[in-house]
Amino acid sequence: MKKLLALFVVFLTVSGVRAGEPSDIHTLLRRLDGLLDRREEFLLRHETRLDSLKLLLRNDALGFRERYAVTAEIAERYFAYQSDSTIGYLRRSIALAEKAGDADLTIRAKSVMAMCYSMNGRFLEADRVLAGIIDTLHMSRATQAAYYAAQHRQHRECRSQSEPGPQRDRFRACEDYYARRALETTDAVSKRFYFAYLVAVDEGDYDRAVAACDSALACVPPASHDYARAAFYKSESEKYRGDEAARFEWLVRAAMADVRGAVRDYGALGAVAEELLRRGDAGRAMRCIRVAINDTQAYNSPIRSWRDMAILPQIEQAYSERNARVRTMYVVLTLFAFLFALSAIGGVLFVLRQNRRLNAVQQTLRESNVKLAELAASLRETNADLSRQNIRIADANRIKEVYIGGFLKTISEYIYKLADTYRYVGKMLRDGRSDELRREYAGTDVRSDELKEFYHNFDTTFLGLFPSFIGEFNRLLAEDVRVEVRRAGSLTTELRIFALVRLGITDTATIAALLHCSVNTVYSYRSRTRLRSLVAEGDFEQCVQSIGLGGGAAEPARG
Repeated sequence: MKKLLALFVVFLTVSGVRAGEPSDIHTLLRRLDGLLDRREEFLLRHETRLDSLKLLLRNDALGFRERYAVTAEIAERYFAYQSDSTIGYLRRSIALAEKAGDADLTIRAKSVMAMCYSMNGRFLEADRVLAGIIDTLHMSRATQAAYYAAQHRQHRECRSQSEPGPQRDRFRACEDYYARRALETTDAVSKRFYFAYLVAVDEGDYDRAVAACDSALACVPPASHDYARAAFYKSESEKYRGDEAARFEWLVRAAMADVRGAVRDYGALGAVAEELLRRGDAGRAMRCIRVAINDTQAYNSPIRSWRDMAILPQIEQAYSERNARVRTMYVVLTLFAFLFALSAIGGVLFVLRQNRRLNAVQQTLRESNVKLAELAASLRETNADLSRQNIRIADANRIKEVYIGGFLKTISEYIYKLADTYRYVGKMLRDGRSDELRREYAGTDVRSDELKEFYHNFDTTFLGLFPSFIGEFNRLLAEDVRVEVRRAGSLTTELRIFALVRLGITDTATIAALLHCSVNTVYSYRSRTRLRSLVAEGDFEQCVQSIGLGGGAAEPARG
């Protein structure tokens, strides 16, 4: 069993699950996989641009400068895409320059051709082209930069292919010399960074080399070959500084830029394949190296093919070993799956038996829950009724306190008034002023004055208890029949009738007696108001009795 678990751990390891790698590396690798899936799209886009330039070149109305510029641009776009086409269009550029008698442009085109020869391992052709350039004193600055760059590339490639010794040292010295001369003369950002990087590395100043790469990365488009070169050399700088994580990250970024830029002459993707092989991700390494080999064949550069072919046997061997381990793990996993299936079947049978027992218990619980729910609903209804009754009792108590206090105060005031009246009448009689007393009281309507005071006291007390009564009462009526009071703090007869209804006095005769009006008047007011209300006729007075309880009257039902 321990051996099976060990094989399972090995399977996870070779499947690319590596706990030691930062998560952003996995993200970059997934993005690289996505870009490789779209490889044909990028190549087609590049071919379309080349076809449009070739179509422009067929225009006979182009002058020499325009034709030369278009031809040079086509050669430049082919430079990292297809070596034979690059050389073919460079030859056309040379022929155009020679035909126009422009020696400077001729030397510049030959220098670019020599660089192309050197990059493809065709050193004899490169040396022959450069040896044919005799006049190096009267070149323009741009042509000098191209010439020094070609010389640098030739000696750099020769040095990389030479055995250690005096010859290789001579190539190295020339390489360094021409790198510095190219740095002095070139104005292109991508080329200046490259030679500045080489000079910094030659002097051992790797921080300056990284700074040169950063400057280039900030100035060129992320999907260009110049960005890929800057990212690749930054990866090399991080290797010199010992930061392996940063080195691999920038190597992947360089490969991504090459893929998006439809570049077929690169070093980044092959280097990524080598690093993936070292990390155990043989499947992804195999895909990368196959793309690299296919692109190298399309580019048609023998020296690049040798470099990529060197790693292919290692990747194929690692890929075969990985497949063998995966097949072993498939057998192990199949065994695990079989054992798991047996366990699952036993578990299912056990669960089914337990479910039968649980179903009986659950049925009992459901019945109990139904009864509890019914009891809870009944209890909620009882609680709601009690709450409503408590509110009404509290409201009734509050009304009683206010009106009993008011009633006792009124009685007390009437006692004092009667006492004052008796004293006044007695005095007038003792003084023999009965005629004056008769005249004084003859023009006085005591009943009317007292009734006005009674209404005033009733209105003031009621509105003190229910200050929002008038507004809430009117909300129960249609807008065109709402009651308006003549002055603030007073009620109309209609409002007093329903104020008594709010206080719980609903008997028509009692209301008529309290308000000193006829029973028919009270009945007429109550009937007419119910008919004009916005609520159902039978619910109107109930809504009135709810004014001031729990936030106000019930909301009227709209028709």
